[in-house]
Parts: sequence; C-alpha cells; structure tokens
Amino acid sequence: MQRKQSVVYWLALVFTLMSVVPVTAQEEADLPDPADSTDLLVAKGIGPNLATDAELRERLGKLKGCLELRYNGVVKGYVRTYVQVKTEKTRVMLGRQLTYFPLFESKLKEAGLPADLKYLAVVESALNARAVSRVGATGLWQFMPYTGKDYDLLQSSAVDERSDAVKSTEAAVRYLKHLHNQYSDWALALAAYNSGPGRVNSAIKRAHSRDFWQIQRFLPKETRNYVPAFIAATYICNFYSLHDLNVVEPDYDEQLTSYIRVYESISFRDIADATGLDYGIIRTLNAGFRRDYVPQSEKGYYVLLPQRVMPAFLRYLNSLGGRRYTLEGLNATPNTNLGDGRYWQLSVSVQQADHIDRVAAMLGCHPVHLKAWNSLTDDLVQTGQVLKIWRPVYVFKHSPLRIEAPKQNAAAVRKPVPETPNSPAGKVSGSSPNDPVPVVKREEAEKFKQYQYHTVRRNESLDDIARQYGTPAETLRKLNNCDSIKIGMRLKVKELIM
Repeated sequence: MQRKQSVVYWLALVFTLMSVVPVTAQEEADLPDPADSTDLLVAKGIGPNLATDAELRERLGKLKGCLELRYNGVVKGYVRTYVQVKTEKTRVMLGRQLTYFPLFESKLKEAGLPADLKYLAVVESALNARAVSRVGATGLWQFMPYTGKDYDLLQSSAVDERSDAVKSTEAAVRYLKHLHNQYSDWALALAAYNSGPGRVNSAIKRAHSRDFWQIQRFLPKETRNYVPAFIAATYICNFYSLHDLNVVEPDYDEQLTSYIRVYESISFRDIADATGLDYGIIRTLNAGFRRDYVPQSEKGYYVLLPQRVMPAFLRYLNSLGGRRYTLEGLNATPNTNLGDGRYWQLSVSVQQADHIDRVAAMLGCHPVHLKAWNSLTDDLVQTGQVLKIWRPVYVFKHSPLRIEAPKQNAAAVRKPVPETPNSPAGKVSGSSPNDPVPVVKREEAEKFKQYQYHTVRRNESLDDIARQYGTPAETLRKLNNCDSIKIGMRLKVKELIM
C-alpha cells in the first residue's frame, strides 16, 4: 500500500511539473528581457533617427511616475509600434494631448492622484472620445456598460456619458482611486482597471506575491502586457520629438476649452447660433451626445466649448429664463488685439531658466500647450528664450450677418418676351417701366429658395432632428411632405435667408 501511494505521489509530481513548464515558457516568449543591443527604432520614412535599448532605458530613467518604469522587450515592442507601425495614428494621438491632458491633470489633481495616470487614456483609446472596442468598451477611458453604470455614467438613446470627456474622466478618477485604495500599488491598480479585481486577486493568490512583475504570468495576456503598454505610452508622450514624430495639432478651438453644466434642453444648432462656432467643433468636443442636442435634466450635462465663446454662451443660457448661469474662473475681458479674430499671439522673453511647469503657471497656460506652441523638446526653459503664447479673443455676443432677401416683386426676373408674328423682324419685345410686373407662379418661386439640409443618420427620429435644429417636428413633416424617414434621406430643415 505504501509503495502504491509512493508511485501515485511521483506521478502527480511529474504531471504538476509538466503543467508548470509551458506556462513559464510562454511567459518568457511573450515577455523577453533582452540585453542592450543596436536595434534601431526609426520613424517610417524618417532617418537617421536611432534609439538603442540603452538609450530607451536611459530616457525612461529620467521620468518620475506613479510606478517603476521598467524597460523590457514588451515595452520596446510597443514603442516600436508607436514609432514605426502606427506612425500616422501616433501623430494624431499626440495632438489630442492638447485637448485632453489639461482636463485630465485638473481632475487627477483634485482627487490627489498622480498626474501621469493621464497616460492610461492613451493606452485605452489613443485619446479618441468616440472609440468603441470590440467588446463594447467606450470613450476615452473605455468603460464597459456595467462599470459605467456603477460610476453614474448615463447610457441612453440620446446620451452616452462614457464618451463625455468631463464626466468619464471624473468616473475614471474615482475608479482608479478605489482600485489604489484596494491594492496600495499602482501597477496592480492598473492591471485591475484592465481585467477587473477578480483576475488580479486570483493571480496574487497563485503567485503568493503582490508584485505585478511576479504575478504577471498568471494574468490574461492582455493584462500581462498592460503595465508595459502604459510605460510605452508614458515614453512616447515625453520623447516623441526624438523620433521625429510631427504632431498633428488640432485647431486652437479644441485646445483652449472650458466646460459648464447645462440643465435646459438646447440643440447644437442653438449653440452654434449663439456663439458663432463651427458645428463640427461642437460635435467633436461633445461626443457624449448622440443626437446633437443636450436633453433637459435635473442633474445637468457637461457642455465642453472653446474658452473664447463662453461669455456668449453664458449670455445665451441666461436668456432662457431659467436658472442663473455663472462660470468660475472665467476671466474674460474685451480684447484690443484681435489677431485673426479668434486668437492673438503674445511673445514673452524668459528672464531666468526654469522648469516648464513653473513658466507655464506664470504665463497662465498649460505646459503641454507651451511645449507644442514653441516646439520645445526639453522641460527646462532657457534664459532669453522667446516663447509664443496664444490668447483667445472672447466673444461676448455673437451677431451673425444676415443679408435680407429682396422683395418678391423685385426678385421676379423680367424675361424677354418671345418674338411673335406681329413683332418687327429681328427685334425682341421687352418690358417698359409701365408694364405690369409678371406674376411668378409658386412652382417657379420654389426654384429660387435655398434650404439648410440634414442627412438622416442611423437610429435618428424626426423628433431627434427637430430638437437638433430647434424646430417643431410637424414643420419638418410639412417641409419635406413626409411622415416617416429612413437612413440617408436628405431633409429640408429650414429656409435660408439670403
């Protein structure tokens, strides 16, 4: 009996070892840790801009963050992807920093969290507020539907606050703070953000360790590589200029923004009319609204707009006759220097070398803007350096130019009268000042009218479109002589006054 038990014991031990070895081999294959080499990282079509393993490791060592910025083969692979494989997408993503990083840092600071957690949104969505993953995670911070609901992100046919830059950032900050309170370690908190606390807790038990790098092999592959991806995102956002990645900068209207909570129902068309903003800018900054209008709400919804139009937008909101709107921190004064009509440039000479964060604070702008506007590659601003700063030209009241249509009688075109048998040969009868004005038939007059049009998108109803343009749905029905609509239809919305 004892010998039989011994045989069973050794067989069990052999099977255990067989099951462990492939896991270790797979972990090493996925996460190589090579020695320094002369491998090159070169931006596509650019050269000779080289980076060795030693250079990458040295640069990461200069950065201070919420976790150890360890360099290994997976980090290197992600950096290579940013620089060589997805070069154009990286350039666009780097430009979006100018829109979202000031907002992220503000919310992280309010919660007492490290500012470098902003790079998590780079990993999650490449800073695309409309990003949707194959499993339904949505927005800058890629909230799943159930997690979004847990953190009060409304999801309806009209609104998805997972795509709302302000509301989703507030939710992400709360979630990250909760995870860090649970693990007291940012690497584990980031892993849990990706795969959920359950998988991280299981990996901790199996590895008998609370060190991310020790429990890595027991995590799902995506989560296993999640912290290295975060490290690579941190690297590329700080050292992209060393790889000649030219940033695709968004319009200044997308860089210098502010937000306010709105409780009334207003359409994007109302906002455009009140502020003079391009409709596309409003849609870009407010991806959380699915139907291009802000529904009425007791809790309110955030509306994100360029700083320069906020005085005009406040004026419009206060004209609605409801609550009194104010915006804390808005220090808008009339501008004497109008620049291009939207922004004007100020040049400042630096008197003493200092860190870019302190210089930006003194100049009243954000470091990410200061670096981009002046093509700075270092965080130290030198003595005598002349810096360019953009300031908004504030709009206090937008007055759109309207050219009145001519009177109907004057609009009637006096056409030559065709030659008749009684007319002299070779002559055309015309009209004299005493002739009666010809009557233009309704069908002919319709040809001279011009309309604003809307192309029907997926899941839009006539009521949705009516709210977008601030017009009754019945008016749209009569104007288009239809009771129902379908995707792709081009609807008349309103007659334009020319």
